[in-house]
Amino acid sequence: MLKSKNLFVLLLVLALIFSVVGCTTTVKEEPAVKEKSEQEKEPEQGQEAKNDMGYAKPQSLVSANELKDMIDKGEVKVVDFRDAKLPGGYIPSSVKIARGDIAATVNGVKGMIAPKEQIEKVLGAAGITNEDTVVIYDADNELWAARLWWVMKVYGHDDVRLLNGGLKAWEAAGFETEKSPADVEAATYTAKEANKSLIADLDMVKASYDNDKLIVLDTRSEKEWNDGHIPRAVWIEWTKALNEDGTYKSADELKKIYEAAGITADKEAIIPHCKSAVRAAHTMFALTELLGYENVKNYDGSWLEYSKSGEKIEK
Repeated sequence: MLKSKNLFVLLLVLALIFSVVGCTTTVKEEPAVKEKSEQEKEPEQGQEAKNDMGYAKPQSLVSANELKDMIDKGEVKVVDFRDAKLPGGYIPSSVKIARGDIAATVNGVKGMIAPKEQIEKVLGAAGITNEDTVVIYDADNELWAARLWWVMKVYGHDDVRLLNGGLKAWEAAGFETEKSPADVEAATYTAKEANKSLIADLDMVKASYDNDKLIVLDTRSEKEWNDGHIPRAVWIEWTKALNEDGTYKSADELKKIYEAAGITADKEAIIPHCKSAVRAAHTMFALTELLGYENVKNYDGSWLEYSKSGEKIEK
């Protein structure tokens, strides 16, 4: 009896010892899985990040990828504004407009903006309507494309854009081209009266001689500038706005270039010019669409007019 009782006590003691050990045994927890923050999450596959260049109107400049998407969705009219002599190289669905078709000779000055009726005829023949989104490209770093952009803006087209980098950018993206432009059905195009606020004339240039709020911006080459220029003009060659690949520089880079030369948004008017207002249109695009200036007027007569006007030429 005593032995049984002692055995019971011994078993009870052992049970208590094991229970204490069990309660004090450290349980190793599995580490919690930390959820990645939004910044740490991997981007979705196939999602193309759009580089913010700080432009005032980023929609005015489209990339090759953006244009391809617009074409695939049937959301755009594409205009080839290259030299008419170049064979092939047409972006699919693009229509051809010849450079000479949007120009006219006015008072003996060649290459001036064509009258409203001529522009209506040219754009209508290209199948373009007033409501169309139009993207223009060339093979000259947007140089000539910017001229057509300006002409269309003068006559009131709302949505006209440039292909950033032109045909080179399209081909660099690996997209195909075609041998011929697209055959399109003619449309009715109704242009607005010319917007004079986008055009400078000789009288305004002459007024800049004695007005610090009016700045003539010479966009020609250094040689042309040294051979003779308008009094008090500022020289910034049009190519300064471009990267090596022919695309436009960022807004910050452009702002530094122009503001360093006194080309600022607070001026009454900035008047870019070149020989025939083509390079000047390229600079005007940079100032108005990319930097947001509202006071830029393309001097359409440019050096062709000024050099024959009898006005003073500085060297």
